[in-house]
Amino acid sequence: MATMKAVRLVKPLDLRLMDVEIPEIGPHDVLCRVVRAGMCGTDYAIYSGEFSFVKSGDVPFPMTLGHEWSGVVAKTGSDVMYFSPGDRVVGDTAVACGHCHECLVGQYGLCKHCRAVGTIRAWDGAYAQYILMPERHLMHLPANVDFDNGAFVEPAATALLAVKRAEVGISDTVLVIGSGPIGIAAAKLAKLCGAAKVAIAARKDYKLKAAMDLGVDGAINTTRMSLKDGIKEQFGEWGVDKIVEASGSTAMFAEALKVINTSGAMSVVAFYEKTLEHFDIDRMVFGDVRIIPSAGSLGMYKAILRLMERGILDLRPLITARYRLEDVPQAMKDMKGKNETRIKMMIEQD
Repeated sequence: MATMKAVRLVKPLDLRLMDVEIPEIGPHDVLCRVVRAGMCGTDYAIYSGEFSFVKSGDVPFPMTLGHEWSGVVAKTGSDVMYFSPGDRVVGDTAVACGHCHECLVGQYGLCKHCRAVGTIRAWDGAYAQYILMPERHLMHLPANVDFDNGAFVEPAATALLAVKRAEVGISDTVLVIGSGPIGIAAAKLAKLCGAAKVAIAARKDYKLKAAMDLGVDGAINTTRMSLKDGIKEQFGEWGVDKIVEASGSTAMFAEALKVINTSGAMSVVAFYEKTLEHFDIDRMVFGDVRIIPSAGSLGMYKAILRLMERGILDLRPLITARYRLEDVPQAMKDMKGKNETRIKMMIEQD
């Protein structure tokens, strides 16, 4: 069997570059050469063992991380209809069964038997020279969208779903909490959805500046002021109509519920590694506040690809470090270092 290089997580904190067999192609499968792969905070949580799904046993080892990627079709199965070798592609973050209730009603991202790419019940991911995907989970990358932006399609699509779940529309005031790539993308996308003003709240000035450089209107550093004071400074008497909670902080979630406008909506897109001890149900009920979970990127890839194709969305400025595949074990260790300028780390395989 032919082999390829892959970075395999043997167990938490044990990440190794090794030779593995190139996946065998089924009739409906597409083998893709990975050109770019983004390194995500979820990847680090799995690597460190802190991820709740690692603790519950839902992440099998050994496995290959990497769910944000773009690449080129290398080989197709005998029954593949829409892709050919040489096509530039991006891939879904999950491989669904296609037969359960969720799949049959169009919610394939919530498939009971879903194997998430590089994460939960892992379908081997993109920290490798090649990735195998069923044809139904691939999309063409437009000719004028480069591989860097292609690797941002997944986090941007996740952000867009969160913005839509928060019901952001014309003239809304919007606050995004959290300044990872998903949070920054959500703030940018809220502007594109017609919000009158968008601010982002986080702890790191360099991340807040990155969001402002992409066109976000205002920033709140939560190490220097409370969310309440920041909202007053940024929005005045308008207050905040819609919130996207992308920080994963239970304290921020609780504070957001207190400060959102009456009849507001808040989508929640982050992973939380602990439960909220005190939940203000009365504030939600009597304030008519809608809290909407937002998991994954269901149905949002096409919209993001269109925005990128038109030049309306460009997330490449968020790339702060680049690595080769063989450097990924060290890069993973760097993710939680004292680097004060890290936003998105990108693996290159040109």
